[in-house]
Amino acid sequence: MTSAKNGKNMKFLQRGKAKQGGFTIVELIVVILLLGILTATALPRFLDVTDEANDAVVEAVLGGLNTGVSLFRAAYIAEGEPIANSAIASFGDGTLIANAGGYPMGATSDTDGVVDETADCEEIFNGLLQGGRPGISAGTDLTDAISSAAVDGGTLDFLALYSSKTDTTGANRVCHYAYTAQYASHDDAVAAGVTVPVIQYDSVSGLVTLTSSDVL
Repeated sequence: MTSAKNGKNMKFLQRGKAKQGGFTIVELIVVILLLGILTATALPRFLDVTDEANDAVVEAVLGGLNTGVSLFRAAYIAEGEPIANSAIASFGDGTLIANAGGYPMGATSDTDGVVDETADCEEIFNGLLQGGRPGISAGTDLTDAISSAAVDGGTLDFLALYSSKTDTTGANRVCHYAYTAQYASHDDAVAAGVTVPVIQYDSVSGLVTLTSSDVL
């Protein structure tokens, strides 16, 4: 009787082993094909996430600067349109001053009612965006419009540059905020074919626009 019982146990174990089969070749091929399809369709999307995040930063700063300029000028009007170089206490922390047109300037070096150096551009950037803003480092003062070669050496998210150029309306004093955080090395910003987003602030007109270093 014991022998018969052992025989039944052996047959049960053999049936169990027979059921423990692995994937068939067809099943493995199907899995590989599915993984290939997912890789081809999903991977490019994941690779674009970083670029989209950087684009979002630039767009957010562009919108923030435009909003800041509008709110600053509204505060300037509400305070009775004071003379040039007057601090607008009702805007932000009160550190920015107004030029003759009621647009924001930095207070560090301005004594003539115009933006005239990179330090002013930094102050305008920080003053308009206020808390939670991206970091910005000082670039150079330019004698003319910004060139792509000037977009180099930034250590934070943005690089502040300043240029004064003469056109049909007179002296245009422009702040350039180049977004260099997208590059692991800021030297890449001057490489051929590389486009660096640049936000410009014209202190004469108060206009904030987005362009790129490769077309300037």
